[in-house]
Amino acid sequence: MAETRKLNGRYRLLNSLGTSVRLAFDEAEHRDVAVREVWVLPELRDAAVSEARRAMALRHPLAVPVLDVLVDGGRPWLVMEFVAGVSLEQTVRGAGPLPTAQAARMGVCVLSALTAAHEAGIVHGRVDPGKVLLTTTGRALLTGYGAPSLSVLPSADLWSLAATLHFAVEGRPPGQVAPAGPGPLKSLIRAMLHPSGTPPLNVVRETLHRLAVDRPLDALLAASGPLPPARVAAIGLGVLDGLAPGWFHGGVQPGNVVVDADGRARLLPLARMGTLLAYTAPEAAPTHAADLWSLGATLFTAVQGRPPAPGTPLGGAGPLGPVLLRLLSRDPSQRPVIDDLRRELLAVAGRPV
Repeated sequence: MAETRKLNGRYRLLNSLGTSVRLAFDEAEHRDVAVREVWVLPELRDAAVSEARRAMALRHPLAVPVLDVLVDGGRPWLVMEFVAGVSLEQTVRGAGPLPTAQAARMGVCVLSALTAAHEAGIVHGRVDPGKVLLTTTGRALLTGYGAPSLSVLPSADLWSLAATLHFAVEGRPPGQVAPAGPGPLKSLIRAMLHPSGTPPLNVVRETLHRLAVDRPLDALLAASGPLPPARVAAIGLGVLDGLAPGWFHGGVQPGNVVVDADGRARLLPLARMGTLLAYTAPEAAPTHAADLWSLGATLFTAVQGRPPAPGTPLGGAGPLGPVLLRLLSRDPSQRPVIDDLRRELLAVAGRPV
């Protein structure tokens, strides 16, 4: 028979909600709550209770709040708001890995909750797929605050977020094998899991936000095939806005270019240096001119459906053809400067110069 005793004379225990979590009814507030027993050594109980009560101050729309902390039968218990949702772990194990956009939206939500907690001096310490709840409204909520964090650093939460994202897109924990493939989300996950440390927080945040709503150019091409020259020129203008004279990006390629629903393109910040061979300039130098060659190779792929190769004709490129030839010159000095390139792309795109 299921246990029906009350905690602290108030919370009547009901059925299990998962590992160590129970549904309970709060008889004082007449509401359902979730309760979790905290397993901790007796000598650490007071410290664990104190840390859990600090977590009660955290209020964020994407963090499941801790409502009460109590000691019953000599053991600490956390009382949390009850949220109707299915854990990421259950979802992936039942239906398989998430699509990139859904996984990125989950990452945006969890990162927002973690950032707010870190700013308040609170570390989660146990981020994993079982503590991410996916709701019917499309939000992801992070639960599990209030458990002892074992004095871990905020950077550990970000590594755990990367491992959780890895599980979301691969269906397994990272282990010894990082996610394969050139996609920007997998590239970001690899960078976040790298022993050298997480990329800058603004890079992580912007990449997740973009992938949550926009489509990578390589995915767009895989779905629709080559694009018309005018549209490719418009994409080139968006990428060009992410480049600046004298500054080397080092990752201009279709997987790092995202396109929104209105056709606007944007070059993602680079989590870690690296360009696929097909989009690496022949001189392989970290220069602005090399980025322009990579831009030319990216636009070539967008209009032709395949990366450039020696002797490949430019059929179907139309007025974009001469622009691509200059961008793909083996002589860096023959590639156009940004202002001239922008005017040429504007003309091909049919926009006022």
